[in-house]
Amino acid sequence: MVTAPIGRERELDALDATLADGVGGCTVVTGPAGIGKSYLLDAVIRRARERGTTVATRRAFELDRAVPLISLASALRNCDPPSASFGWLPGESGNTFRTLERLGASLETSAAERPLVVAIDDAQWIDEFSALAIRQLVPALASSPVRWLLARRPQPEGTPGQQVVSWLRQEGADEVVLGGLPEDAVGALCAQVLDAEVDSTVLALASGFGGSPLQVTQLMRSLRVTDQLVIADGVATVVGTELPSSFVAMVRQVLDQLPDDPRTVVRSSAVFGRPFGLGEVARLLGRRPAELVPLIELAVSASLLTDAGGVLTFVHDLVRRAVHSTLGEAVAVVLHREAATIARADGRPPMEIAEHLLSGGRDGRREAVDELRAAAADVAAMAPSTAADLLVHALDVLGEHGPGRTALVAEAVGLLAAAGRLDQARDLGRAALRAGLDRPTEARLLLGLAEAFKHAGHNATAVGYADQGLRHTDGDALAARLYAIRAHAQVYTGDLAGADRSGEQADVIGRAVGEPGASVFGLCARSLVAQARGDLGGALRHAEVATALADEVGGEALQRHPRIWLAAALTELDRLDEAAREIERGRDESDRLGTGWSAPLWHYYGAAVLLARGELEDAVAEANAGVAVAERLGSHQLALPLLGTLVRVAVERGAVDAAVEYRGRMEALVAGGMSAAPEDVEYPRGLVLAAVGDVGGALEVLGPLVDGLPERPVLIAQDPGAAATLVRILVEGGDVERAEVVARTAAAVAARNAPRPEADRPGSANGAGVDPGVDRGGLAGLVGGAAHAAGLLNRDLSALRTAIEAFRRTPRRLALATALADAAAAADAGASADAGDLVGFESESESESGAEAWRAEALALASACGAHRLRRSLTSPANATAPTSGRAATHAGVSLEADPDHPSADDGSVSIGSALERLSPAERRVALLVADGLTNHQVAAHLHLSRHTVDSHLRKIFAKWTIQSRVALATVVARDLPTREPDASSTPQR
Repeated sequence: MVTAPIGRERELDALDATLADGVGGCTVVTGPAGIGKSYLLDAVIRRARERGTTVATRRAFELDRAVPLISLASALRNCDPPSASFGWLPGESGNTFRTLERLGASLETSAAERPLVVAIDDAQWIDEFSALAIRQLVPALASSPVRWLLARRPQPEGTPGQQVVSWLRQEGADEVVLGGLPEDAVGALCAQVLDAEVDSTVLALASGFGGSPLQVTQLMRSLRVTDQLVIADGVATVVGTELPSSFVAMVRQVLDQLPDDPRTVVRSSAVFGRPFGLGEVARLLGRRPAELVPLIELAVSASLLTDAGGVLTFVHDLVRRAVHSTLGEAVAVVLHREAATIARADGRPPMEIAEHLLSGGRDGRREAVDELRAAAADVAAMAPSTAADLLVHALDVLGEHGPGRTALVAEAVGLLAAAGRLDQARDLGRAALRAGLDRPTEARLLLGLAEAFKHAGHNATAVGYADQGLRHTDGDALAARLYAIRAHAQVYTGDLAGADRSGEQADVIGRAVGEPGASVFGLCARSLVAQARGDLGGALRHAEVATALADEVGGEALQRHPRIWLAAALTELDRLDEAAREIERGRDESDRLGTGWSAPLWHYYGAAVLLARGELEDAVAEANAGVAVAERLGSHQLALPLLGTLVRVAVERGAVDAAVEYRGRMEALVAGGMSAAPEDVEYPRGLVLAAVGDVGGALEVLGPLVDGLPERPVLIAQDPGAAATLVRILVEGGDVERAEVVARTAAAVAARNAPRPEADRPGSANGAGVDPGVDRGGLAGLVGGAAHAAGLLNRDLSALRTAIEAFRRTPRRLALATALADAAAAADAGASADAGDLVGFESESESESGAEAWRAEALALASACGAHRLRRSLTSPANATAPTSGRAATHAGVSLEADPDHPSADDGSVSIGSALERLSPAERRVALLVADGLTNHQVAAHLHLSRHTVDSHLRKIFAKWTIQSRVALATVVARDLPTREPDASSTPQR
């Protein structure tokens, strides 16, 4: 059994117990430099090895930031025992998304064979891409036996490593905080170093260093090599008078006891801020490597250097810095210049070369700027924030009037914006604009700002920057790109006409100047405009043209992912299977292209397809996965509409508490300056208020949305059932006038998208374009929505029958269930059965179908969808009949308030038998495959889901069953289904 470092027995036992459990998650070990984190981590790792756990470990260094993924990839490549799963690392440079996906799959594969511990010391220096990977992988692999151990000091703040550790702590990672050793442990440590008992003179001196193991150890070594203590009869006593006053002084005393040659080797080596080889030191000093071997051995014996497999490092970075401080300025300049020459010859990262040049005097500053710029280019694709830091540093070195500053500022602004550091990007950009730039450079800078602020959800600001940039262009490729980003931003500021014009300009100019990416993005904006106006044919037409162009030319055009908007248009037309296929193909393209930015949008539109089908449980998992991905990517603006989706689904499921919580998160983002379409923000807000009984508050929120509905009916186009929901809330609140606006708008959208005779269609002999397939499913949904709204408003049973018949011809089960429930309630109340004629659509009456039959069918559908709010309303005696007091009365059928006698959480969380029965069907499918031994990636492929959706299902399964590991899950499944054989089609691939 590995013994604990002195004074750390309790911490070691706690960490060891966590690793022995074999559960996923993360533990952070925090403490100041020299407090013993490394020794504790080493002891934990050695115990893990004794248990047969695979261990991947590495100490991070400050220069790690020069090489994306080196902190994590180096640990995994050198894991013990070796694993073929990580042989491809680092690989796929520049393709962030694909690398992360493959890395997650490799970790799952390795952990499926034996538990894995990933331990990184000095985690404050983790490179930016490794930090991003850890942020994504820790929660994604929480169900797998992958345990992360990160040891870090609190300083410096703000590094990628510190940021990811802070995020992990906020998300619930365990933390072990190391303080100074107690007095008895300090005494034991002194005795261990000196190999003798110690008396009060030693303890008195050692007690002045705050219980820091490194400083106490260094003090004992300093006293011993300078003969300032004696050991008599096995007891050490301090006898010296020139006692060290600081840590640097202690190191200097040890250093001064070395002969001249080994002392020179140690001092010169201090210019390397990373592990180094004997050959590098030899070249630095102009000596043959063989000559230095005995000198290095003396340095190792003096506990200044360590030799691990031919790689030399200082025993601690504090020791290296203390040694470096003994170099005079002139000597340091010469050594760093020579180190820069060696680094360049060895092909070391440009950032390392630049650091040496900056320490090599003023003569190297211009050269250092070039190296910093090259370093930024090296890491920009995978670590944009680090690249931005390098360029900002280069600007500081260059000075206010240095040559080439203008172009460097434009690069820096783009990188700062890409990294989400918008305030810095804006401030630096404005300063550059005030200083004056040439027109092309200014336009490029403004494009970078416009794109950054658009993607961060600050749409009005993005429009302003695009407008400024367009004043400096003249129909060129830059203009096409500015028009495209302007079009998308204008959609969300409400300027639909301007957005359509901008999208058209982007398309026309892009085709003329050979900028197909701008054409595709402009067409996608035009598709969004058509959706917003309720023109489903136009939305589909623009999306199909954009997709065809992107498929034809590939490259940047394909990276715009027009299938996102094609899937949206198909969903509105109720062509849900086609939409799902486009989403699946788009996800595959995103994986192949490495365009991770699109992942939250695939989840958003995937959730929209599921919500339209009434598959509420799967919709929740899909939207939750999208929010998680958006937050891990730092794309919080894309989380906003996903949270809106979660609000809507939670209300339908009767989970009002969850809906309120989602609304709070959504409103926090809005308060931070982010914006999204009103149907993604205001409509969900209104639903929550109505669900908790605050109808007045709901009217206040929904009023402006309804007022703009005739010009922007996208809510009804996306969800025809939303028209009836709005009418219900408005009538209950007494705002019949606005309810009439909703009903008229729904009828107008249905009329606009009604199929026309062939001769009247665009593209026919009498037409001028193409009007694709609005009659292939979309019409019935829109007619059903319009008839449902009219039936509720006018108490018209015939209109409600029309709605039922229309919804039967669509895959919208929940919309059908709601129409059936309202028709049953209206029939119970003796509503008028006058025939209703809606935009030329004629429906057949359902023969001999009474209120009970409608109610029974609605109940079956609501139960199948997981629409517990509707189900409870249908089974509540209070809602068995409807009021009869006219149009202004509350319309029955679907209660606006949550049932206070029923928990607002999932019904599936209530124990009704076996553990598997407590899961939803979607969760049960995942649980069975995981029990068969499949990894999350394999489950995702088997079920045609995203890996993030599988992660979301597993988190809910673990929470419902109160378990922490896949082994425990398999045990539960085996207990519930003892005779079950694994699915032969899902055999895991080893």
